[in-house]
Amino acid sequence: APGQIFETSSPAEAIADEVGRRIATSGGAALIIDYGAEESIGDTFQAIADHAFADPLEAPGTVDLTAHVAFGPLARAAAPARASALTPQGLFLERLGITARAQALARGLSGAALDSHIAAHRRLTHGEEMGTLVKAMAPTPGDAPAPPALELAP
Repeated sequence: APGQIFETSSPAEAIADEVGRRIATSGGAALIIDYGAEESIGDTFQAIADHAFADPLEAPGTVDLTAHVAFGPLARAAAPARASALTPQGLFLERLGITARAQALARGLSGAALDSHIAAHRRLTHGEEMGTLVKAMAPTPGDAPAPPALELAP
């Protein structure tokens, strides 16, 4: 819409193009996991320092800079490889069995270690934490089945 901010990354799309061509030619797959959505609408540029938001210009070189990934352009650039459907991290990890693994590990924990373990599992999988903010997508050869924990895009 007029006045709306739209973020794109030509270098990332060029890399996806090369990865897609290599997959189509030689086989294999790529797994892309990051913060983002189908399209990157809005200003997602941010800086993080000590696990908190920071001013990106306050102390250049001392904070981590990030922006959300626009997965749709990457999937399109990876053609002729076929990108899987974009999948939230929580669902991806659940399909890979994270809860069963977490429960097995938790059997040997107690007290603060158990609390920390449970909090880490929640942070990775729950929707109000990283479970829906982070997404996974995998370009594969066009005739390949979906990779584990992912589905083929329509």
